[in-house]
Amino acid sequence: MIKKLIKQKLTFLDLFCGCGGFSEGLEQAGLKCLAGVDHNAHAIETFKQNHSTDTIALVRDMTSFQPEELQSLVGTHQVDLIVGGPPCQGFSTARQFSGSNSGQRLVEDPRRELYKYFLKFVDHFRPKVFVMENVLGIKKIQNGIYFTAIQNEARKVGYRVIPFEVKTWEFGVPQKRIRQLFIGTLIEFPIFDSSSLITKTHSLTPKEDGLAPIVTLGEAIEDLPALEAGDERIEQGYDLRLRKKYLGKYSGSFLSDVLNVDKAEKLTWHCSRPHNDRDLRDFARLREGETCSRALARGVEMEFPYDRSSFKDRYTRQDRSSLCSTIVAHLKSDGLMFIHPTQVRSLTPREAARVQTFPDTFRFAGSRSHVFTQIGNAVPPLVGRKIGQGIIKYSEKEKVQTQQVKLSDAEKRKIVLELEGFVNEYMVKPIEFADDECFKKTWKMIHLLLPHLHPESVIDNGTEISSVPSRNISFCLEPYYIRSGWPVELAPIAQEAYRRMKSGCLSNVDYFNA
Repeated sequence: MIKKLIKQKLTFLDLFCGCGGFSEGLEQAGLKCLAGVDHNAHAIETFKQNHSTDTIALVRDMTSFQPEELQSLVGTHQVDLIVGGPPCQGFSTARQFSGSNSGQRLVEDPRRELYKYFLKFVDHFRPKVFVMENVLGIKKIQNGIYFTAIQNEARKVGYRVIPFEVKTWEFGVPQKRIRQLFIGTLIEFPIFDSSSLITKTHSLTPKEDGLAPIVTLGEAIEDLPALEAGDERIEQGYDLRLRKKYLGKYSGSFLSDVLNVDKAEKLTWHCSRPHNDRDLRDFARLREGETCSRALARGVEMEFPYDRSSFKDRYTRQDRSSLCSTIVAHLKSDGLMFIHPTQVRSLTPREAARVQTFPDTFRFAGSRSHVFTQIGNAVPPLVGRKIGQGIIKYSEKEKVQTQQVKLSDAEKRKIVLELEGFVNEYMVKPIEFADDECFKKTWKMIHLLLPHLHPESVIDNGTEISSVPSRNISFCLEPYYIRSGWPVELAPIAQEAYRRMKSGCLSNVDYFNA
């Protein structure tokens, strides 16, 4: 009797996991979560409710929790992937109104150092891939010092790293959320080509790009029952007549493929917070898609004592035909910037969860305030699913591709001399005129000599340059850019390789040395 081979699922750990949005998406893609760790007890309770009993869920302070302890609990040192989002509030652009994130008034925030503890676990478990997620603001804080440090520190522990910016709506998430990912792979494995492995599916200009149109806020929430402000029922039934009307307007694929509404027995957390009468009257004065500042500009009188310097968009009514504003943890406080498109109330936790692409089957623990916080801090599961699918494709590619060639010192010296000759030649004429075959050979040598560098990281070298060592070393290897790791003398060659790849003069196979 011939036994069928059972394909083993890739395994992962989720650090700073929150309620488990990233894990939810990765498991939808077909990966297996071994453990989730976070300091927030309510988030971990949610994590537990949505994972199998053999997935470990831990309330731990990552600054004192040790990798050896986690290894003992999961029973293995072998994991394929580590993901995580060290708390991002320390980098958030939302805090810049107070000057706390920039300039001389920068406030020291210990949360900005949590990436070090994430990398400590990466260094211990040595997964093939890690993915660290954060807010886009990390690129600007203190002139990008942390954006640089994460990449530099990841290379020090043996990973080739590339920053990857995710515009979530390009993956079917109905909001204006942009996140910064750092994707690292062990140096001995192939380069991670994020553009081909994590493919966009939706576009703001679908006819031009040949992709699907964006998923709008209306498509995410219009089938949900209407509510009055202050209707705080945690559980209720769906309105099937309203859903029928919804299906006359939308395809229903978002409801079935993303939200799994057919698998949900009850509608949970579609509950509306109370608002005072003055706020409700001001809500009613806004047109769909309008902020209070625009309403004032067209002559509307608002009852709220409006301060133009501090509250330019204190009230914002969302628009069904567009993307929702970025869902944030601050929703727990008042929801004034997330007024329902047609109803006189703010968005409910379930509506926020849908905008974040949590399926209706996903169960949340804690109070309404806790749930809003969990939803706002989460990685949209649909983004996690897309990344998981890309990592599976990468893993299949890694199995058939040869690993990095290890060079002897003599071979390294020979390559350095050849590169030195190439650089000297093109100091006197533009590098773009280099012969194709000669350039391709040179680029191949750079891959062999510098396997720890991702070719696309040269797009953003930063400004900080390493000091030139006193010991004798070839000029083409040091100094180098601290952020990207690229030697200053070789960076123009890498930039030319990127230009040729984008223009089609250099194939993806040659560019990534695949």
